[in-house]
Amino acid sequence: MSRQTWQELIFAAVANGTAVASSTAETILFPNLTIPANYIADGRAMRLTIYGKVGATATPTLTLRLRWGGLAGTVLCATSAVTVAAVTDAIFKIEIVIVVRTNGSSGSVLAIGEVIWGATIKTTNTPDMMGSAGATVPAAVTVDLTADTALAITAQWSANSASNTITGMHQLLEALN
Repeated sequence: MSRQTWQELIFAAVANGTAVASSTAETILFPNLTIPANYIADGRAMRLTIYGKVGATATPTLTLRLRWGGLAGTVLCATSAVTVAAVTDAIFKIEIVIVVRTNGSSGSVLAIGEVIWGATIKTTNTPDMMGSAGATVPAAVTVDLTADTALAITAQWSANSASNTITGMHQLLEALN
């Protein structure tokens, strides 16, 4: 028997995020999205889709993370350190599906995603996966779902250069049921 389901756009960015450049600090790519208290419960699924552009000097690494609770929050999923080729304004796409396994103050959330890079960004143009502890570890994490909480996508460069820059251009958050 099927569940009654729907799909709804919860949020769409109407402007580019602030470029993350000239830094090795983990930095928010777009302003936090606030997920209301008790909004997501057992079986609820959401999809976060981000498009943007990246530029880099020769071979820095870039790590992308999705965090529950803002910049200092719990990592829901992350890439490994991805080596980026020397590029200017190359396109990328991030897609992450978040599924709630259990709700409450010790809720369980499983988030798995992938980053699809434009043709010139990496020497091998394979997607990079995102799991709770990097590209090879998909596991549920425990978070508090009973309080208003910031959902943050972050970027972190390995080398400080004005040429190492990433900018989010579209951000969409959808409720899948």
